[in-house]
Amino acid sequence: METHLTDVALKSGEAMRIMRIDAPEPAWKDRILPFLQHKGEPWLWQMEIALDEGLGACAQRYYLGVLESGEVVGNIMTTESMEPPVGILGHVFTPPEHRRKGICSHLMVALTEDFRARDGRAMYLHTGYDSAPYHIYAAHSFVGYRDTGAMAWVLEENFAQRQFASRPVTVRDTQWADWAPLEALSEVDTGWHVRSPQLGLYGFGSFEGTYITVRRDLHEGRLLDFRVLATDDGAVVGYALLGRLRRFPGEPLTLDIFVHPNFVEHADVLAQAIIEPCCDKVLAFGDSASVGKPEALGAADFGLEATLTGLIKDGHGNTLDLTIFSREV
Repeated sequence: METHLTDVALKSGEAMRIMRIDAPEPAWKDRILPFLQHKGEPWLWQMEIALDEGLGACAQRYYLGVLESGEVVGNIMTTESMEPPVGILGHVFTPPEHRRKGICSHLMVALTEDFRARDGRAMYLHTGYDSAPYHIYAAHSFVGYRDTGAMAWVLEENFAQRQFASRPVTVRDTQWADWAPLEALSEVDTGWHVRSPQLGLYGFGSFEGTYITVRRDLHEGRLLDFRVLATDDGAVVGYALLGRLRRFPGEPLTLDIFVHPNFVEHADVLAQAIIEPCCDKVLAFGDSASVGKPEALGAADFGLEATLTGLIKDGHGNTLDLTIFSREV
């Protein structure tokens, strides 16, 4: 769907139309993908799917700056789900020859006004800490987390408390609509530190690019399974994945699992659901501060195999033991 949002005058005096393109929109694919060609894979793979077919209950929107000639000179993309929406902001780009004209700032104003008008709850992004883009986003109400480059614009009062309030959950296969809720979950700075060695996730982190890797690896068979613990309204409060740790000889099968602290009592159901069809020996990793994780793995027939004392540090400087669990055939 194509929506004309507004017209603006650039610092150069050029007139620019701001469009919102809601995927799927195949008619715009040959203009958007070449403009974002620098993103590379697997991003181009994902955007082609979105523009051709759509992403189900996940809305992907492209905020484009277009000159009177028809030339696309700026883009910001959002990926949103839940109602009211939670989103991720990315793919911010202006070609070098069109920079310093105010294009990005105009697009940010249009995007934030649009998201607010749709009662948006929270939006996340990642950029270089203390960079020029970082300060542009800060001017539009995004707040950074320490010196990580992670930023969030939270519009809903007590968003985290509401997003992760205790309520009924179910285990299901992942879907594109999990993308933004997984980002919200990944930026929770409490709970288990060792989250996914396969994906390189430890403590506070990001699922923005990671989820594309997960979807591509599932599609091409490099990842065996990925399931989420989700509420009826679409919040993701836990995830588990089954795959092979390819950095080790023999590529041992491993189960990674992370659950929000408010839902630890449901972690056993998630672990059992993803391990059920498995027939090889499986490893799982945890840490000495992961309350409830040994019990959840134990319910799926894992036992403690080794403890490596003082091997890791969490994001707060605390020294933790690395715990290794295994499940025999």
